[in-house]
Amino acid sequence: MTESKFKRPLPKGNGKPVLVDGARSAFVKSFGSFEDCDALELFSRVTEGFIRKVGIDMMEVDELSCGVVVPQTKNGNVARDAAINLGLPPHIHGYTLNRACTSSMQTIADAARQIASGTPAIVLAGGVECLSDVPIVYSKEARKFLVKVSKSRSATDKLNMVKQFSAKDWLPKPPALSEPLTGFTMGEHAEMMAKFNLISREDQDRFAVESHHKAANAQEAGRFNDEIIPIWPSPKYNVCVDKDNIVRADTSLEAMANLKPAFDKKYGSLTAANSSSLTDGASITLIGDDARVRSLGLKPKAIIRDSVFVAVNPYEQLLIGPAIAIPLLLKKNNLKVSDIDLFEIHEAFAAQVLSCIRSMESDGFMDKYFGEKGIGAFPMDRLNVNGGAIAIGHPFGATGARLATTLANELIRSDKQFGVIAICAAGAMAGAMLIERI
Repeated sequence: MTESKFKRPLPKGNGKPVLVDGARSAFVKSFGSFEDCDALELFSRVTEGFIRKVGIDMMEVDELSCGVVVPQTKNGNVARDAAINLGLPPHIHGYTLNRACTSSMQTIADAARQIASGTPAIVLAGGVECLSDVPIVYSKEARKFLVKVSKSRSATDKLNMVKQFSAKDWLPKPPALSEPLTGFTMGEHAEMMAKFNLISREDQDRFAVESHHKAANAQEAGRFNDEIIPIWPSPKYNVCVDKDNIVRADTSLEAMANLKPAFDKKYGSLTAANSSSLTDGASITLIGDDARVRSLGLKPKAIIRDSVFVAVNPYEQLLIGPAIAIPLLLKKNNLKVSDIDLFEIHEAFAAQVLSCIRSMESDGFMDKYFGEKGIGAFPMDRLNVNGGAIAIGHPFGATGARLATTLANELIRSDKQFGVIAICAAGAMAGAMLIERI
């Protein structure tokens, strides 16, 4: 029988939240290598591999949290189900949340705030998305019919009910990717932002090409090797998936220019190539109280200094939130853009990143939200130096923890101090996080 954690003395800490390490699966295009997996399997596999990598005594871990954006009908609480699935000590409680694309950033922020408030916790915080396994929903009429059939007592009653039911009501409803309030998809909103901020097709394609080239260089140099947990996916377990498969080292402006617009077919500038792809993947980080993790012989990589989450009017620029979250985060911590050594701004679309940058540079935008002038020229040489989601991929619930891990590793590799992560999200939301290399 497992020893009760609650017999041990209460741990002591210093209230400083740190990122010890992080890991992820390879990020792969949906309906590919992970098409027969589900969210629980991917998250469990990455969590198990990470535990082995870090070598922590699981009796010391307090909590497992997971961000998931697409609701899981099979596993409503992926985090707790993963803890049970892996046979982890039963005291490790778990919760699963949905804050759209900022979900796993939120799990990290939750852990950091818990620690900063005086609880010397050790938390596995991450996220997952398996868009190859999106639940298909039937119409309300079909659901009501199935409930009635299940309650009917005789075969004759069931047969009579089937005869009266319309065949068209059996048609499944495709997954909705549009914003419930506006009715437009994220891509359509990004298209509007491109037009509003005068972001050209060439600017978007150039940004996307650079993302692929930077990611390809990072792959070639082995910069992602330490953060990727190899996975042999079910059901055959005969192929090892250990490399992001969306990255294109040979892409070019000429190749991208040949693609047709994806959202506004007639006047649009967004294409499949300058947008992030539907992606499967999982990520995990170990967040803990600095004094407590060091007492266990673990060496943390970065301090979680602060995080902010914001929202904007969804009828204006839906994905502009990072242009507000970044300045707000810096103001809270008495920092300027020039103080930040590396930025990771999530690449949902090239148009969205470029719109956020142009807005922060704009006197009019910054005066509207902060009563200040623009930040000046944004340091593009410090942005997404190992590529971003356009090249690497974007499993919605997993991106935040992936960015935290990649950024912490790059701060160490390049001997830099401060890094900022910023992510736009559905629902006109966004988040930003400040980390500092130890």
